[in-house]
Amino acid sequence: MVLLNVLVYSGPGIGPNAYAYLIRTLRQFLSHRYAIIPVEPETLRKEPWESKAAMLVMPGGRDLPYVASMNGETNQRIKRWIENGGRYLGFCAGGYYGSGRCEFEPGTPMEVVGDRELALFPGTCLGCAYPGYNYKTEDGARAAEVAVDRSAFGVSESTWKDDPDKVRIYYNGGGYFLTDGFLGKQPVENRDVTVLVRYASDVSDPRDRSKRVTNAPGIVSCKVGSGMAVLSGLHPEYAWDFLASSSYTQPYNQQLVQLLRSHDAYRRRLLGAIFAHMRIDVDPEALLDEVASEHSMRIPAATPTFIVPARASGVAAVSATMYALNSAATTRGEIQVAGVSDMVLQDAEDIHITNACPGDECRRVPRKYQQAVFAPLSPNAAAIRDGALLTDGGDVARSHSMLVLCTQDVLP
Repeated sequence: MVLLNVLVYSGPGIGPNAYAYLIRTLRQFLSHRYAIIPVEPETLRKEPWESKAAMLVMPGGRDLPYVASMNGETNQRIKRWIENGGRYLGFCAGGYYGSGRCEFEPGTPMEVVGDRELALFPGTCLGCAYPGYNYKTEDGARAAEVAVDRSAFGVSESTWKDDPDKVRIYYNGGGYFLTDGFLGKQPVENRDVTVLVRYASDVSDPRDRSKRVTNAPGIVSCKVGSGMAVLSGLHPEYAWDFLASSSYTQPYNQQLVQLLRSHDAYRRRLLGAIFAHMRIDVDPEALLDEVASEHSMRIPAATPTFIVPARASGVAAVSATMYALNSAATTRGEIQVAGVSDMVLQDAEDIHITNACPGDECRRVPRKYQQAVFAPLSPNAAAIRDGALLTDGGDVARSHSMLVLCTQDVLP
């Protein structure tokens, strides 16, 4: 059976920026083969999604709304699907949620502590790995230095090129995983857990911040029946050009964007190795070196642009709506259909949702987007520049992408 869909949870609890960034990255890495489809808890509970799903991805956000939305029947369906060969990928809150127990900032006003039903990783995810987390600011963010265990991925050594063993990855609020090995215990039989990435030695114990922690597992792979779950306390799906330098004002994160930019090719190859480890096919163009991948976001010259009034908190809703419209307009099961929405979104193979709201939660529009929208190349130049980037798996030219700018409620 051909597995065509990568499902992305889009229900209560998602972080608006975390969700939008995840969608963009998944489309960069996987849209050559898979449909990236947002799903609500109701869909996971009632619809027959399992037979064509290659992977379920849980984005960053807040774990408790995930619990409230999916405990019971929905979690049971997800776990049965994974045990029968499905794949689960959880970032940050998705990592907490996929663990047997979540301990987030214990003993503080932000405390979230409790067992979790999925228990794909059978132990505890303990966080935050670094102090300073704040739901409303970027004060807890780091360009965290992590150690990559290349031998644990089961991929070709050529995957890594000449990348260093230690890589800078975006971090904000995630935990680390209390594996048996990390705790100094004898591994329990049938607990097939592999540590892929470890934090550097600057992590502290959330239960007692005076205690330094070394070699804390940051990304783990868990065998679950015939399937697999990869849980991450880090955000390897975040690219540097998602972020605004002005948001990072603490001594430990003022250079965050610059550090992430200098390690971006390494980050992309790490994320590609995670997908390959999960037996998910990756677009090779997403793994190219920085210079070669300048246009890897598949933004051709002709890019229709929509300005949508939305505060920062509404970006995820806008993103989910646009993807749902496009899906409804272009496909119904296996049959191509057309409608009013199809005239608006026709051939929009890539939908890019960007938060352009001014203020504390500002996210600049990446330069490549600006160039694509405001200074388009001629059709011939675009074809020469992008070449295969303008073709899908069937070598059919893509007419255009679509850019959605989410602005503040009142436009100037």
